[in-house]
Amino acid sequence: MLPPFLPRLAVLLTLALPTAAPALERISAFGDNPGDLAMWIHRPEGHEGATPLVVALHGCTMSAESFDDETGLTALADAQGLMLLFPEQTEENQPRKCFRWYDEADNRPGDGESASIRNMIDHLLDSEDIDRSQIFVMGLSAGGAMSAALMANYPDLFAGGAIVAGLPYDCNRPRSFFTYAVWQYWRMMRHVQGGTYDGWDASYACGIIPPNTAVDRAPDDWARYVAELHDSAPAGWPRVSIWQGEEDETVDPDNLEELADQWTALHGLDPEAPDAEEMIAGATRKRYLDTRGVIQVETWDLPTLPHAVPVDEDGAPACGIADGAYMEEGEICAVREIARFWGLL
Repeated sequence: MLPPFLPRLAVLLTLALPTAAPALERISAFGDNPGDLAMWIHRPEGHEGATPLVVALHGCTMSAESFDDETGLTALADAQGLMLLFPEQTEENQPRKCFRWYDEADNRPGDGESASIRNMIDHLLDSEDIDRSQIFVMGLSAGGAMSAALMANYPDLFAGGAIVAGLPYDCNRPRSFFTYAVWQYWRMMRHVQGGTYDGWDASYACGIIPPNTAVDRAPDDWARYVAELHDSAPAGWPRVSIWQGEEDETVDPDNLEELADQWTALHGLDPEAPDAEEMIAGATRKRYLDTRGVIQVETWDLPTLPHAVPVDEDGAPACGIADGAYMEEGEICAVREIARFWGLL
């Protein structure tokens, strides 16, 4: 039989042991929150002075914490001195926890979720030492589509962005009267059958299953959808890194080309004429340069990647968790390559 003091001693020793601080901190009050999103941040350890800010948007069914853990963002932020902001969707807003990139009530400047995320950024600009010239946004899937929406909404705010398995801004505009009629019929039938409609069905026109066929529009049309949000052209458009796997069975891989069309056209570049093309670990990277020789748009085409963020779990340094949801070992660390493209490494 154990002496009676040992259990108490064990409890005291446990309480005395240092505990690891949580990677993410919840910020409950950050101003108006019309999109009803949650806000999480990570402050880099051991860095002083103004830091760049990276806004990271998770994919459907994910949380801020899981997206952070599985991509390796916190490790990168601590190594490079980056403040991280993780907006988080709720099941009350969207049953699959997808950001509402498809809804005009959430993807226009100053409205809904777009406004909530903007207010999170403004809160950090007021409360933290953030380098205002280095604010970036990245996301996966619905988070990638919302990243495109945020850059379209607030081009003067973001220096750059990254879209992984995402979609062009406003891709769910009806392709034609016929497809619009089919979509409306689909909505009606879902209602009759007792299903719910929250706008997600609008993805019909964007190359998401169903029917998983990307809409093919002219680059100038794609660019117009963004430009018409603003009374005048911004001082400059964000620099954009676009990633897509050819084995993606959720988002039509042809959206890589449509996204490239949209953002090269905004930058006044020819989407058919990349200035550089190379192979990296089986992926094809294309780069589009402006007249100063600055890369404004890059695309990564990964032939064996499914609907996922490529990670390099065995790399040096290691990056991400290969068996995480929507993560895939690809011998390429997407978050590091994106940070390199932004000039943060």
